[in-house]
Amino acid sequence: MDRSLASVAGLALRTTRIVSGLFLLFFVTSHLLNLSLGVISIEAMDAARPYLSTIWSRQPLASLLLLSLLVHFLLGLWAIYRRPTLRTNAQDVVQLLSGVAVIPLLAVHAVGVATLKIDGIPFGYAQAIKFFWLGAPQIGLLQVIMLSVVWVHGCAGLFTWLRAKEGMRNALAWIYPLAVAVPVIALMGYAEAGRGVLIAAQAPPVETPQYAAPAEKPAEAPSTPAKERIPYEVVKQITNQVIWWSLGLAALTFMARAIRLALQTSQKVILTRGSAPPLHTTSGLSLLDSFRAHQHPHASLCEGRGRCGTCAVRITLSEFPLPAPTALEAKTLLRIGADDTVRLACQLVPSGGAVTVEPLHPADYSFKDDDFAEELAAVDASEVRT
Repeated sequence: MDRSLASVAGLALRTTRIVSGLFLLFFVTSHLLNLSLGVISIEAMDAARPYLSTIWSRQPLASLLLLSLLVHFLLGLWAIYRRPTLRTNAQDVVQLLSGVAVIPLLAVHAVGVATLKIDGIPFGYAQAIKFFWLGAPQIGLLQVIMLSVVWVHGCAGLFTWLRAKEGMRNALAWIYPLAVAVPVIALMGYAEAGRGVLIAAQAPPVETPQYAAPAEKPAEAPSTPAKERIPYEVVKQITNQVIWWSLGLAALTFMARAIRLALQTSQKVILTRGSAPPLHTTSGLSLLDSFRAHQHPHASLCEGRGRCGTCAVRITLSEFPLPAPTALEAKTLLRIGADDTVRLACQLVPSGGAVTVEPLHPADYSFKDDDFAEELAAVDASEVRT
């Protein structure tokens, strides 16, 4: 595939991934807000349910939600397959593992809700809280874990995206507290609603007055045959299939990645950064990946997505010709006003030989450190990164 075409396709995939991720984050946020009303009462939760939760089971949102989930999951696996190295920082590891775990954790909730809808069983928060706290507390715990994992995954991606945008650095000071407050208040609401259910379950039954039976039993209207419900074993089987298929796809992705790297022909690269000792690495790794693989910190506010420009280095020596910048890298280099000797460490992948670079920013650099932020033009609304 032509290099420019490949870079455009990569940009389209990243755009699709971030848009689908934002859609899923809106879904989780609305559910957490609904749960948070449990600090008031279960009745308040059910009153808001049509606007915060039930709306996601109606068309077209239901179809868009399922499509976003599948697309985001598959594109996440594709990103793992394409990664030259899994050595990265803690935030990337958390985001990677939580992304793989989303569908297995979501399976119990999604299949259960779909089954209830097909069976036509009304199931509000009053019934759900009783079920999760009294009937199957292990499933209730799984719901809490699922929401927490999805929330952590979504916030990690959102913060990485926004942190690379100079205009958003002030907004992040307000977003960070919300990212903590929303799930905490939601868990408080879930716990308070559960406490009310447990207290009600332990209360003695209320005696009702007994009345004499009527002399004659009124005629009963002809009953309609009850709708046959989906057996529990079928629901359990479908849930397990979703879990194992998603985990199987994840395992196959890691295996395919290992095979790809094993078959890949690589050349030795001697990478020198400033006055530091040379790093002996191989082709196929970007400069940023090589630095991380050798535990050498390097600035990268967008975590290697080619958006912020903070990982830029000046090339002072290259034994072999370097590949031309991709469309994404060229756009970022143009935005920061870089000359022909400057490249992005996260995008430049040497083919071999000796390469010497000088970082333009310290490893702990942030936009507020100097006037570099003022050199960045506003990022187009269409620009997104994973």
